[in-house]
Amino acid sequence: MPTLTNNIADSIGQFYLGQDVYPERTQGQATLYDAADLTTHAVIIGMTGSGKTGLGISLLEEAALDNIPVIAIDPKGDLGNLALTFPNLAASDFEPWIDSGMANQAGMSVAEFAKQTADNWQQGLGKSFQTAERVQALKAANRVSVYTPGSENGLPIALLGNLVPPPDSVKQDNEGYAEYIDATVSALLVLLKVDGDNLAPEHVFLAQLLKNAWDNNQTLTLVDLITQIQTPAFDKIGILPLSQVFADKDRGALAMKLNRLLASPSFASWLKGMPLDAGALFYDKNGKAQTSVLNIAHLSDDERLFFVTLLLTNLLGWMRRQQGTSTLRAILYMDEVFGYLPPIGNPPTKVLLLTLLKQARAFGLGIVLSTQNPVDLDYKALSNAGTWFIGRLQTAQDRERVMDGLLSASGSSGLDKAALNAWFDKLGKRQFLLHNVHDASPVIFSTRFTLNYLSGPLSKQAIAQLKANSQAIAPTDPAQAQATTPAINPLASTMSQPPALPKDVGLYYAPKDGAGDGQTFYEPTAFAYARVFFNDKKSGAQSQQQLLLTTAFGEPPLVVDWHQAILSDLTFEQLQSAPHQPAVLKQLPTQALDKASWKVWEKAVKEAIRQQQVLNLWYVDSLKLYSEVAESEEAFRNRLIVPLHEQRDIAIAQLRDSFAKKQDALAKKLQAANEKYQQQAAESSKGWLDAGVSIGSAVLGAFMGRKALSQTNINNVKRAMNSVGDINANKQSVAELDAICQQLQQELDSIGQQLQSQIDTLATTYDAQSIALDTVQIAPAAKDITVLLVGVLYQPL
Repeated sequence: MPTLTNNIADSIGQFYLGQDVYPERTQGQATLYDAADLTTHAVIIGMTGSGKTGLGISLLEEAALDNIPVIAIDPKGDLGNLALTFPNLAASDFEPWIDSGMANQAGMSVAEFAKQTADNWQQGLGKSFQTAERVQALKAANRVSVYTPGSENGLPIALLGNLVPPPDSVKQDNEGYAEYIDATVSALLVLLKVDGDNLAPEHVFLAQLLKNAWDNNQTLTLVDLITQIQTPAFDKIGILPLSQVFADKDRGALAMKLNRLLASPSFASWLKGMPLDAGALFYDKNGKAQTSVLNIAHLSDDERLFFVTLLLTNLLGWMRRQQGTSTLRAILYMDEVFGYLPPIGNPPTKVLLLTLLKQARAFGLGIVLSTQNPVDLDYKALSNAGTWFIGRLQTAQDRERVMDGLLSASGSSGLDKAALNAWFDKLGKRQFLLHNVHDASPVIFSTRFTLNYLSGPLSKQAIAQLKANSQAIAPTDPAQAQATTPAINPLASTMSQPPALPKDVGLYYAPKDGAGDGQTFYEPTAFAYARVFFNDKKSGAQSQQQLLLTTAFGEPPLVVDWHQAILSDLTFEQLQSAPHQPAVLKQLPTQALDKASWKVWEKAVKEAIRQQQVLNLWYVDSLKLYSEVAESEEAFRNRLIVPLHEQRDIAIAQLRDSFAKKQDALAKKLQAANEKYQQQAAESSKGWLDAGVSIGSAVLGAFMGRKALSQTNINNVKRAMNSVGDINANKQSVAELDAICQQLQQELDSIGQQLQSQIDTLATTYDAQSIALDTVQIAPAAKDITVLLVGVLYQPL
């Protein structure tokens, strides 16, 4: 492990979580957690005040710095602090978020308390070897949005708008499809306060109703759902008549419950906001990773269960559409899992979380579950987690449950209750036992200072302020440049009536911006409307495009030159068949009235399209990866993050393997030298003690016996004095061994630094924002170009 330095936080592919405090051999070293290890999931357990929230936020900060998107479920309101990122560390940035009660308690004004907080944050970052530059990097790397389903204090999410069919990838998996339907129905019944398991008549009926609609790709509104409950499109469930499975009066009662929900004033807030979509929560419209905090602190228990069930269902559908990967693609973080994964009972969230814990690894989705209540958890489900962070626990019962759970987890061999109890006894505030199945042994570490300001749970007003701040800095569309009307030459040849064009030659008018009462002057251009199919086997790109090309009429002999044509911003459907009146039309060249001319021009446009209209794709040779059709450079670079992380993780593993043999050999030498040093040092200390005793005994014998030393006593003193000489020689040997140990340690440290240096160089090599992109141009084949129409397009001046 590396020692702490000012740039320790920049170690790529690793999360900097704090500083080792135990065992002693690693004390003072940085606690670095491999990001890829999180694909085997993690559990964070600790009592109130243990530092659990700070550890969770640090983990999510590291993910953001590594371009890993996060969905964070926030039942208590703490995770909104991820949005409080102040790179300037100025008191004025902290002041709006200061609790006035805490300031009064400290005998300070809010401004004074903000200044003290800013100073404390700067000092805390420095002590954990972090800088304001790292806070700035976090601010730039990741957008944090706080959503409040069922409320407009934050960004709202529409949950009860439409029941949309799942993607085909889910429907084609019979087990996954059934799970998706069951979870959706369970969530609805929770909200309607209808008790029962998956075999309850209400559940069976609604599941059949949804399946029938979704099998036919039908989206249901709640109004549709109420109607279909009363008059379903089927009369049997299984082999029994519907009335025997779920009687008419019971269906009527269920419809009434749903109707009361629909009529409730509070229901309106569940219809507003963005649709629930895990992909849109993980990534912005350009494919950039972001952190979405889903604050549910304001909801009732039933409403929370309803929302979390729908979210996990949607997340499973998104996950199953992704390609498999060994690297960490995204994180689902749940700040309090109590009640959602109980040891007894089966809330709808339990089976969904268990499915995620078992299947998400293959898709690079890391699940992090946190709790301060370690007793009421299903530890059989948590045995799927490869990493356990355990902080201070409140009671002996808590310890016992956590120990049983950890010992039952895979990869926990070598641990026993006695050892765990000893480790737990060493835990202090903001210290955690880290047990990772990918590491040889556990460690206790002290968490680092968070980059974000931890103000405590955010109030409704604070969340509303975050929303207002976000909207205030949201990018706006650039102002439209004012169009200037070109000067019209009054002497130019004009006409007020449209020209008589040959048959099959089109005549259209571009729309005019703004109405206006004056005359509209029109300039004629030649246009071609064509359908082009791009098909490239190597890149897999396929695209059919409708092109509208326009070019000015020139002088003979080249009256129409399609090589000078431009792609119009208009679609063919936007063209108008009549001009804006009163209209003044500039006359056409005489060649434009000749049918033969248009035949030549139609043939020429096809060749011009083949030569000039190409499909541009981005390409990365090292990944053999092309951009999608119409994918922007920004979106493509954001899509490169996962495959580049895969290659980066492999490269880091290969580097570590290449250094491992030499490191192991030196470590064994150092261990042997240390053991010899300890042995020699112990013998030297014992020799001095024995010699002292011998000399003292001889002299004491003389005093106690005769006045003069006997020959025997003289011999004893001589032997004791000789042993002193041996001890001095032994002391020199101990010093030499100490020097050897120091030399071996320096060599081992040097190799570690060389390894880290080479790993650091990989940061640029595998950085999606700086990697070189090639441009690949795909031209259409002549047979894939169809000219649909050529003609005259009058454009307003």
